Amino acid sequence: MSDFFNTGLSQQQFLDQYWQKKPLLIRQALPNFSSPISPEELAGLACEPDIESRLIEEKGADGTPWQVTCGPLTEDVFARLPESHWTMLVQDVDKHLPDLQDLLDPFRFIPDWRRDDLMISYAPESGTVGPHTDSYDVFLLQAMGTRRWQVGDQAIEQPPLIDDIELQILAEFSPDQTWDLLPGDLLYLPPHFAHHGVALNDCMTFSIGFRAPSQVDMLDALVNSLLEQGIAKSRYSDPDLLLNKHSAEIDSDVLARMQQILHQAIDKATPALANALGKLVTDTKPSLSSLASEASQEAPSIAELSEHFEAGGRLYRNSYHRFAWSSDQEEGTLFMAGETYPIHAPAIKPLKMLTEQSSLTKNDWQQLLKNNSAVQVLCQLIAEGGWLLQQE
Repeated sequence: MSDFFNTGLSQQQFLDQYWQKKPLLIRQALPNFSSPISPEELAGLACEPDIESRLIEEKGADGTPWQVTCGPLTEDVFARLPESHWTMLVQDVDKHLPDLQDLLDPFRFIPDWRRDDLMISYAPESGTVGPHTDSYDVFLLQAMGTRRWQVGDQAIEQPPLIDDIELQILAEFSPDQTWDLLPGDLLYLPPHFAHHGVALNDCMTFSIGFRAPSQVDMLDALVNSLLEQGIAKSRYSDPDLLLNKHSAEIDSDVLARMQQILHQAIDKATPALANALGKLVTDTKPSLSSLASEASQEAPSIAELSEHFEAGGRLYRNSYHRFAWSSDQEEGTLFMAGETYPIHAPAIKPLKMLTEQSSLTKNDWQQLLKNNSAVQVLCQLIAEGGWLLQQE
């Protein structure tokens, strides 16, 4: 099994021993690492109107604590900044700069649909966003300079927060570990573990975050999927009804029956559950929707695609769209941007090609031609901007 960043742990051992259980510091996970993006380039992204960014100042220009300025940032904002105690953060850099997606490859043993984004932060000396917890797993790769991380050794589900500020900063924080991270060092943090990072000098940190849908999100998505498929229409029943002393009471027996019928709906709704999850986890972030839709075009014909590949062209997967797939061995479903695309058996190979590969070549096209439904789906995905036509 693949070694986990030269730690002597296999990827499965990391999952068994650390994933969602306890932090792990890996010194020189990426030896001799040098950031592929400069602070100036990151600031340029933060100035773009369609890119999500924030500026966090420990003390705002008006003297109030923890001031947050949402992007797009401007030259005037940068000009007024002090020499220390602020942090700039830019979301979804892996999508805006697809060349940086290679940095995510070592983490692909965790399902792609779980990954949120690559967020990059820059901070001068003493820059921080304060002690806090996150509801998701995160890998923190030090890319430039030195950042001191203080970390708690227990998950905190509902910690007390500082009142009357925009950020969720812990009112109390007592760290158990302190580490100074240098370029190439990697820190893994499970959900809800308190942590506090402070720049000791000009530094950049790459955050690879992994999201998880909440119970409410999944129930909402499942209900919508059940309605679309017209299933789970059974009504509440009570053939074992006992005489009720109070005519308006909803008693414990009623609640038990209701819980049972809801469990039955979920137990019988495996296809609907797969559809609900696939649509939920591939839904496009609102902040990326305009960029994702820009690539929409007219659907090509199969002959036009064949001509494209014969001429040496490729297809490239649009990094602004999320993809996933599921299969019951007989039929498969591709998910993109919250929509479903059925592919007939044999489906697994084309599903993997259309959702996991970053590009498609002439040889890939020859394989896809063996499954007519996969070819039709690819034409539709091109029309909707999921795959892009480009020449060599």
